[in-house]
Amino acid sequence: MSSELIPTRRFRHEIPKKHRSTLDTRLAWLWHQRFGTVQQVWKESPDYDDKTAATIILQAIVGADLNNIQLLFKRLEGGALPDDETLDGVLHI
Repeated sequence: MSSELIPTRRFRHEIPKKHRSTLDTRLAWLWHQRFGTVQQVWKESPDYDDKTAATIILQAIVGADLNNIQLLFKRLEGGALPDDETLDGVLHI
């Protein structure tokens, strides 16, 4: 039996405070994280906005939901927009 240690991955479970100013900044931070981090944020973060951002990404990736994919890319590529304007653009296409 080998005495070699097997490294375990510990994913973050919250979005850092400096990336919490808006939903867009949360989405941008999560977009650059590993999938396990997005899942952990969705599962364990006490902040509802963190969970919302993680939900948008998870639904876009896992659910292959075209409306969520479009919403996510609009938020990542464009400037910050109020939620109601972004949703109106997605829902009326």
